[in-house]
Amino acid sequence: AFIDELAAQFEQAGRPRDLTTVRVVGIGDFADTGFSQLALPGLARRTIGSNIGNEPRLGALVRQGALEAYSLPQGVLSALCRDMAAGRPGHITHVGLGTYVDPRQSGGRQNERTTEDIVEVVELGGREWLFYHALPIDVAVIRATTADEDGNLTFEHEPILGDSLALTMAAHNAGGTVIAQVERLAARRTLRPRDVRIPGALVDFVYADPVQRQTYLTAHSPYY
Repeated sequence: AFIDELAAQFEQAGRPRDLTTVRVVGIGDFADTGFSQLALPGLARRTIGSNIGNEPRLGALVRQGALEAYSLPQGVLSALCRDMAAGRPGHITHVGLGTYVDPRQSGGRQNERTTEDIVEVVELGGREWLFYHALPIDVAVIRATTADEDGNLTFEHEPILGDSLALTMAAHNAGGTVIAQVERLAARRTLRPRDVRIPGALVDFVYADPVQRQTYLTAHSPYY
């Protein structure tokens, strides 16, 4: 719902503009939903993720050179979220050495418009490593199943927790804003404390989408 509204706001008012969008996994159904909806010239200045194949309309803009784009390993981006949550300057790993994300090749840059290096080679203990720079997270948008009046979030209908907690902490600790979409709202002190996966102290805004789906193809399946 947040993606729907962001695209609609930009088409109506021409803002916000020049965003940097970041996601760990591709967000989309390989057609017109998800980040394909954000394939609007001027909305984003830069996009960072692991797989743009889920987002073909956005991929087309990248091929045209309409915005900067980076593709980095999914596992590295996931680990980077945790390093940013801890306030570290980035993530150091051997993953990506000698591949397209090595800055001596393309550094993960996806077109000629993209020139800044956000990955660098460092030497520690006599070995080469790749250092993936931390990213400033001004706004983190996550989803859960239930939020109480204090913003505590539970995930009982979600197929995966993923990087939601790490992203929330990264944004909160950097002075950013955390927005959570949920399926339903609950009264204060009605959620079991052990079911809360993200505490309300980290959440700034909550909105409810009562028809929230588990996946693009599945409304709800207990198997997930």
